[in-house]
Amino acid sequence: MSPAPRPYTLVAELTYACPLHCVYCSNPIDFARHRDLLDTATWRRVLRQAERLGVVQVNFTGGEPLLRPDLEALVEEARALDLYTNLITSGLPLERARLERLRRLGLDNVQVSIQDARPAESDRIAGREAFQRKLEVARWVKELGFPLTVNTCSTARTWTAPAR
Repeated sequence: MSPAPRPYTLVAELTYACPLHCVYCSNPIDFARHRDLLDTATWRRVLRQAERLGVVQVNFTGGEPLLRPDLEALVEEARALDLYTNLITSGLPLERARLERLRRLGLDNVQVSIQDARPAESDRIAGREAFQRKLEVARWVKELGFPLTVNTCSTARTWTAPAR
């Protein structure tokens, strides 16, 4: 008899709030109806329960997970549970010092969402000027030794990482 299937990854959607206004986004825009976010203690409990179920990886996403002031506490909890942690972010609200702190707390990977390989198209899709900032964040990620994943919704052109 084969073992029961188990979940591999927890997708932790920490918030619907986001600094972008992407035309394809499925997050609700009526935040008044979705204000009741899980608090830190509840997310910690969810992480512990997920680990007991066999989860080995957690993707911190949103909206924009960096808008959660408790992101560090959640990364720290995940590290204590030996979960592989991935931050999926627009990068816009990120400061280098915070990224360094997340690294020290055990964050394993950063995925930067870039809406298109072409700056003007990327900014148009995101609903604001963001492309250059995203490249800056991607450089920080690499400089700090993180694996970098780039998530893009457009395949119109091949994107090449900027030279370091």
